[in-house]
Amino acid sequence: KPTTSFTIPDLPADFTFNFNVVAVTGRGRGDASNEVQVNTVVGSPESPVAPNAGVDTPKTTSTLTLTLTKPSNRNGAIGSVLLFVALLTDNQVASEVDFANAVPMPYITESRTGTLIYVAAQFDYDNFPNTFVLGDNMMYGGYRNQPLIAGTRY
Repeated sequence: KPTTSFTIPDLPADFTFNFNVVAVTGRGRGDASNEVQVNTVVGSPESPVAPNAGVDTPKTTSTLTLTLTKPSNRNGAIGSVLLFVALLTDNQVASEVDFANAVPMPYITESRTGTLIYVAAQFDYDNFPNTFVLGDNMMYGGYRNQPLIAGTRY
């Protein structure tokens, strides 16, 4: 039975591919079909790995050094990455914060769920750092990395 379809797995996102079909017999190859051009789709980026701020991480009263993992761009080219910070209430855990729907603001603002959130930095994907000092009061991609407030849960 002749094959009428063929799947090529693991093609990268946001690329253009050109395909032709050629028939082959014991006497040789025939002419190529007309070319068809196909674009792979760009999907939503995968969730990045959470920053690491372990017990041996350098800290001051207003800064915390984070270890960052560059997000995968498997679903399409990533231009930049935002580092959101949430100020947690006494009973709140970080997993409850809805960062996916947070509006990127350069100052502390209340999210739809009542959590106080701000953007500490925006990094170009090609210049993504392995470590970052949260709270150093410097500008990163147009966002001020505000000093951390002693005694506050983030």
